[in-house]
Amino acid sequence: MKIIFKKSVILEMINTVQKAVSAKSVMPILECIKIDAYLDGSVVMTANNLDICVEYKSSGEVLEPGTIAISSKMFGEIIRRFPDDDVLVSVNEDNNVMLLRCGRSEFNIQGLNSKDYPSVPEVEEIYNFSITQENLKRMIRKTIFATSVNEAKRPILTGSLFEINTGVLTVASSDGYRIAKIESVVDSSLQNIKFVIPGLTLKELLKVLDDSDEKVNIVIAKRYVKFCFEGFIIFSRLLEGEYINYKPIFNTPNAIVVNANTKDLSESIERTALIINDDIMAKNEKVPVRLRISNDKIEMTCSTGKGKTSDMIEASKIGEDIEIGFNHRYLLEALRCCEDEMVKIEMSNPKGACFIKPTENNDYIYMILPVRLYDDK
Repeated sequence: MKIIFKKSVILEMINTVQKAVSAKSVMPILECIKIDAYLDGSVVMTANNLDICVEYKSSGEVLEPGTIAISSKMFGEIIRRFPDDDVLVSVNEDNNVMLLRCGRSEFNIQGLNSKDYPSVPEVEEIYNFSITQENLKRMIRKTIFATSVNEAKRPILTGSLFEINTGVLTVASSDGYRIAKIESVVDSSLQNIKFVIPGLTLKELLKVLDDSDEKVNIVIAKRYVKFCFEGFIIFSRLLEGEYINYKPIFNTPNAIVVNANTKDLSESIERTALIINDDIMAKNEKVPVRLRISNDKIEMTCSTGKGKTSDMIEASKIGEDIEIGFNHRYLLEALRCCEDEMVKIEMSNPKGACFIKPTENNDYIYMILPVRLYDDK
């Protein structure tokens, strides 16, 4: 193999596929990137940790075709420190030694035989649909934060549920204490389907999606999902199991409706929560921000061993006055996804579910369970 790349091109490829490289593995080959170069000038880099596989196809000046598996960390660090110039990548396939040369810098590093690299999953398509990068990125961004990080407790909740019903795609995420849900019209001719994609896969996908109208083709197989767009192919296993039936929760009638300025509410919560430090959160102490909601205001207070604080904003309300407590981070994460100027908050009592949604866009809704206040009986 012998290739000449612009440093910016090869670095972009490395940075993209490295997301699927195992940091530490009992199999050294999984800590590598596989490189395949072809006579037509195309170069494919692949990373595969057996849960997620990323392929990135680009082009360079291919003088000799070939293949190699090379340490992702070493390869990436060398390329990053090269000057901004053309990079020569040459491989002696007799001993799998890679020569890297840029300007006056030269490295010889030992690679592995690419024949030992895990193959790309074979995906027997049972379903496929397309969605723009912009729309998919928006739907993931507005829900991914609500996935669970506790694999031992309920593994299915570490992923997001994708469901197509009568041409509408719904993405929902939950960790058992909150639910984030967003909808978007895709194609009325599509048959109904649902599947769960791991949150870690979606986080990596989010890093490479842009805000364009270019389509992402999503292919579903029995155990895998494949995303294809702009030279990228990302494979991932699907999570198995039955996702929680969250739909009845959103049909709950609520007697109290509050309207507030999204920015004012977010900033007030941030100020009030300054008294809650990282030590308290690390101990998993559920210190709530307390909201006292009356006809024309929301008063926020918080008390910890570090001190006390209070803040207030204007708001309008329908229904009775209420005092309710929340995990401030859960509130803020929901509000950051509400892009409208005003936000609507609906609830019925201090111990029941609370629903947060933009006042103008009806495609997004967030449910959060309150925290029991210290003086509750």
